[in-house]
This record gives sequence, structure tokens and C-alpha cells, in this order.
Amino acid sequence: MYKTAAIFSILASFAAATQAQSIYGQVGVPGVGIGYAYGISPEFTARADISTLGSFTHNGSSKDFDYKGKLKFNQLGAYLDWFPFGNGFRVSAGLNFRDAKLTADANPKDSGRITIGDQTVAFATGDSAVARVKLPAVAPYLGVGWGHNVATQQPGFSFIADIGVAYGKPKVSMDLNQALMDRLDAATGGNGRQEVDKQLSDIRHDANKIKFFPQVFIGMAYRF
Repeated sequence: MYKTAAIFSILASFAAATQAQSIYGQVGVPGVGIGYAYGISPEFTARADISTLGSFTHNGSSKDFDYKGKLKFNQLGAYLDWFPFGNGFRVSAGLNFRDAKLTADANPKDSGRITIGDQTVAFATGDSAVARVKLPAVAPYLGVGWGHNVATQQPGFSFIADIGVAYGKPKVSMDLNQALMDRLDAATGGNGRQEVDKQLSDIRHDANKIKFFPQVFIGMAYRF
């Protein structure tokens, strides 16, 4: 009899635990996303979500390097939430798995010339100068937020919010077609690579501003 009661108690606890689940939608930086949360206990929740910024273009410049850029950002996040005060406030830690890069194609000036490093050369039809900034595929995340204390919530809708940062140093590269590289070498007495490195340094300086990549989301969760 005691064994039967113990079995029923375990089954009841398991049933209650499996009900401590929610799905959620969120919007913010970076983009929009959906996710799933599982309440391990009143102190801890495990979560995973997918978010995307899609892709869009942007015109800009880095020093004298004018470009037309295309940004793509997709992310899968896995988190463990800790609720130190037994309410909705939480501290979240986890990993972000990202497919995120900026590709910048050089735009020649109205004069048909382009500046790379400190040197300006002709930019002919068929020339290309492409800079790429790629965020690390895996980045640790730390943040705070409200909501997702699934184990203590009643079924229904609730508000959620997150603010935090993911850390990862971007990788920067730059490729010139051979004809453009030859003209850069000719204009600099064979030091074209040094001018490319100068331009890379400028782009890398800008890119390093996002090695601490912010994340800010608000949304709604449904506990079932």
C-alpha cells in the first residue's frame, strides 16, 4: 500500500512538472523570435528560442571607404534562468549560436575613384572591394529579465522582458580583385597590402564596438 502511494506521488509530481511549460514570442534587438520554456523548479527555468533580424542593406562609410552593406542575423539561444527572490525577476545565462555577418561592397566616388587606407585609385567596371564582418558562431550570454518562472505560474498569458549582452569578438576580412590590387600596388610602390591593412584596421575598430552585443526583448508567454 505504501509502495502504491509512493508511486502515485511520484507520478503526480511528474505530471505537475511536465505541465510547467510555456511558449513565448518576443520582439526587440536582435529582431523577432519564438521560444519554449520548461520550469525545472521555482528557482530555475530552462529555455531555448530562435530569433532573426532577417537581412537588410545599409549604405555607410568607414573613414574614406564608402560601401553598400548587407546585414544578416539569425540566432538560436539556450538559457538557464535563476529566480533569486521567488518572483518574476531573474538572472539569465546561456549561449547564443549565431549566423550573423555584414558584407560591405565598395562604392566608388562620383569621380570613379575609391580610397583604400590612405590611397585613392581608379575604380573600373568589374572591380570589387569587399569587406566582411562576421560575429562568432557561439557567444556566451548574461542578462537579467522578468518572467518565465514557469513552475510557479498559473496557466495563461504573462509579460516577459530581457536585457543583456552576448560577448564575441568579430572577425574582419577584405578582398580586392586582382586588377584593383595591381593598381593599388602601382600607386603605392608595391605597398598596396599595407593600405588594405590600414583599411582593415579602421573597419575592425568599428566592428569591435559590437563585441559586447546588446540584446533587449519584450514579449508575451503562454503557460500551459
